[in-house]
Amino acid sequence: MKTGLIAALTPIVVLGVVAQPARADVSAPPIKTYEGDPGRLGDPASWRTAEFNRDAGLVSMGAEFAYAAGYSGAGMNIGVIDSGVFAGHVREHGSLETNYAVGDRYFSVEAQGGETGPTSGFYNQAYNDSHGTHVTGTIGASRDGVGETQPGGPAANMHGVAFNSNVYMGNTHKTDGVLYGLLPATATAAQKPDDAYLANVYRAVNAAETANGKPVRIITSSWGSQPNTENYNTYDTPTGSPAGFGLNTAWRLWSTPDGVVDANGSTVRWLNGAIDAARTGTVIQFTAGNSGYVNPSPRGAAPYFLPELEGSWYTTSGINPTVGRTFNPDGSVLVPGQQTFNQCGVAKWSCVTAPSNGINSTTVSVVNGVPEARYGSSSGTSMAGPHSAAALSLIMQRFPYLTNEQALYTMFTTGRQNNTISDAAGVAVPNPTRGQIVQVPDSRNGWHTVSLREAMKGPGQFLGPFVVDTQGQSDVWSNDISDVAIRARQQEDAAEAAAWAATKVAKGWTQGLPADASDADKSDYAIGTRREQARNARVYEGSLTKRGEGTLFLTGNETWHGTSTVLGGKLSVVGSHASSIDVRGGTLGGSGSVAAGVTVTGGVLRPGLAADEAAQITDAAAAPGNVLNVGGNVTIGNEGRVAVTISGDHDYTSVRATGALALAGNLDLDVRGPLTPGTVLTIMSGSSITGSFHALPENRVLNAGGHLFRVSYKDNSMTLTVLRALPTAQ
Repeated sequence: MKTGLIAALTPIVVLGVVAQPARADVSAPPIKTYEGDPGRLGDPASWRTAEFNRDAGLVSMGAEFAYAAGYSGAGMNIGVIDSGVFAGHVREHGSLETNYAVGDRYFSVEAQGGETGPTSGFYNQAYNDSHGTHVTGTIGASRDGVGETQPGGPAANMHGVAFNSNVYMGNTHKTDGVLYGLLPATATAAQKPDDAYLANVYRAVNAAETANGKPVRIITSSWGSQPNTENYNTYDTPTGSPAGFGLNTAWRLWSTPDGVVDANGSTVRWLNGAIDAARTGTVIQFTAGNSGYVNPSPRGAAPYFLPELEGSWYTTSGINPTVGRTFNPDGSVLVPGQQTFNQCGVAKWSCVTAPSNGINSTTVSVVNGVPEARYGSSSGTSMAGPHSAAALSLIMQRFPYLTNEQALYTMFTTGRQNNTISDAAGVAVPNPTRGQIVQVPDSRNGWHTVSLREAMKGPGQFLGPFVVDTQGQSDVWSNDISDVAIRARQQEDAAEAAAWAATKVAKGWTQGLPADASDADKSDYAIGTRREQARNARVYEGSLTKRGEGTLFLTGNETWHGTSTVLGGKLSVVGSHASSIDVRGGTLGGSGSVAAGVTVTGGVLRPGLAADEAAQITDAAAAPGNVLNVGGNVTIGNEGRVAVTISGDHDYTSVRATGALALAGNLDLDVRGPLTPGTVLTIMSGSSITGSFHALPENRVLNAGGHLFRVSYKDNSMTLTVLRALPTAQ
């Protein structure tokens, strides 16, 4: 029965019982896999079979922890653009429902444009190579438990990161040898991309009608080779170097507007198709490149030049899992490995690393003119990209209520640190915090290596305001959550702003560009202006806003600086919470501590963690508790409520504050057990107390749950003294 304070002309006020909110927990059904699979929920080690271990990358990312939590990519749609996928790998592309005998999880997306007619996403030996088949195997090849499947070869059967996901393939109509930048004069027809066609491939995959009706939420690309006309070791062209060298110089090709002829003689930039997809909210992943440069390729670094793409675009550098990798006693990874290939560079805020060396996956070989399914090992960031993209899909499956951007930032902020970082000169040196969770991205590793072990526990940091709608589901975030990175970025941005101001003065740009500005100056001014606008819009502290029904339990040490706001459902603080909390709707509860103040202007303050709530928290220590501790002031506004559960003389929920109490609003009581007359229940306490609950002044007697209580606000506490139990009706 819903409580409400019932005003009366008598000194006795009657309180009812507060109904508990309904819960719908976030949980995954058991993973569908082959009969006899030793993998079990709650047991990460049980998933490390021989098939698992044939992809050296799975353990480096802690994939077994996602599987042990029940997540394997089921229902997730992952887009891939590459050199086709060989349809003959039927078993690897199938599902348990068809005994893996039908490739019912891999789908072709047809596209056309430019000089290229309708092209299937499936491999065609006339113009494709094995690259796309290898990439897609890393993403979603089946965990089918079979042994040796490669004629005359080792038992090479493996499974993908998201082995129950759906893969939607767009075809580059080329091999991996197609060039993605400024074309050299010697470029062959096979190396020249059809820009208009490729742009349409991204649009087609992004808009694909999927079998389950759910959107493609991420599109990953590993295709293509860097042209020898470009070099990304510097931002601008070094003195004496070829004119095409420098990341910024290479970007100018991509910033040429469509309709204008670029240096390749094309009037279309294929990258614009990917940008169009990103602007719909789909996450775009491009690999960083393999030349060992200090920056990724321009396509990977796009969020640096177009800051509005942050949150929907990232790049993946590589780690060598055989160098510097160490393990915990339980067989799980501690240090994932060591960064290799192109570094994150200027794109560090939108860059992760993932396993890239000696990666075994599906391939296709042409034997006597006939393509046949095979397995093989390859190295490069082409292998890293599908690892990170598939891992992101598992995070999206784990947290179905998070937006794409929030899932991406969860992946970023839970990365595990690699073996080396860069010193001031950019040279690799041992990382003193290797194996720990990332705090601030660095120019070599970005956010370091994806850790599904940590990501399954929720965000590790807030990179600004984090507005989450739990959509009727209840969930637990057990990571410690800070805002260390965004506060560090504030310092970086201040230095960048000063440098930009100096540049504008030096070049005479303080009033805008002169009419005779060069194309290079126009490009630099546009980049600088966009980055300035992004800095001006950036919020340099983390904050949380809880919307939607369902309970969000926070069990870690929450140290972000911005105010938390409850607008719907319930926020339960089970650990420690550093910042203030405003309750404007929904409920604030928990048995942890809030270091700052709590203000309830609308909604309910319901202290305590009930036994059934504690039972939902399985990945952190949590026991039922009655007291919510507040280190600051507690203010209950006229439209606010405080709800207390009383189960016995010494078993009742309460608020203990070190600051002042300012009371108004309503008090709701849920009396569940017998009470002894004379018992004093301290419902709220603080350093001082002002005001009172509605219709409950000092000494008012109220009737709640079959008992009479006397109200008092003396001695800086709000107390209820049990007077007597009322006789039950006969």
